[in-house]
Amino acid sequence: MSRSSFFFVFFILILSNSILSYISFSRSTVSVLKKDCAASAEFRQQDLSPELYRQLTESGLYPSDWCDLLTTTMLNSHFHPQHISPDNTFYLLYKKSCYLQLKNYYEAIWGNLQYFPVASDDISYEDSWMDSRTYGGNRHHEGTDLFGPVSQSGYYPIISITDGIVEQKGWLPLGGYRIGIRSDSGGYFYYAHLSSYEEDFTPGDRVQAGEILGFMGNTGYGQEGTSERFPVHLHLGIYITTPEGQDISVNPYHVLQCLRKKIRKYTYY
Repeated sequence: MSRSSFFFVFFILILSNSILSYISFSRSTVSVLKKDCAASAEFRQQDLSPELYRQLTESGLYPSDWCDLLTTTMLNSHFHPQHISPDNTFYLLYKKSCYLQLKNYYEAIWGNLQYFPVASDDISYEDSWMDSRTYGGNRHHEGTDLFGPVSQSGYYPIISITDGIVEQKGWLPLGGYRIGIRSDSGGYFYYAHLSSYEEDFTPGDRVQAGEILGFMGNTGYGQEGTSERFPVHLHLGIYITTPEGQDISVNPYHVLQCLRKKIRKYTYY
């Protein structure tokens, strides 16, 4: 073999190895994106800090379609981001349909958030996601409970977080008087244990973000009208709906953290 032929073969081997390494790296990168990842515990945590949310939505550094960037950021960090990560090249190249569906889920949850759900700035809550519950059988807590220092039922107005349509209203043995709003971006926001409703909402009614839906109470855990079996609080649930019609709950805690300063107050005369 001549010297020139040797170097040509050597170059081809290096190039081939580089291409294989690139393909291996790209496929390893997209391995986190699975068709059913919306049902995974990691996705359902919705672990986004208020600072990253602020950077995405308020800094002016990112495009208006910031949920695309949120999707990439979550994937590139295996759903626990510390910084914004904009590169979605491999996801669009290898798993475009899965990526776009996941983006739709993030948009359903985050795309239309405007207000904290209680009209008060002294509300407390903890990350009680998946804590054990026993009423109605052993189960897990698929939401966040919000409490005020005033334990009087009917004291705190409950606010619609988003614009949307009333999808469900009325009594549930577990949730008491509840109302469910389908936001304009597709998420389902569930407000439970209300003492009463602000008005006679019916399914199909349109509500605006910041509108009073009802008042914090302690209804539920029994037949219609049951109350006072637990302290006054709001149970907030957030759900996405898959193309197959399956409802999947996600952790509202981080959403609440990001809305903590977006409080709408009301004065009564």
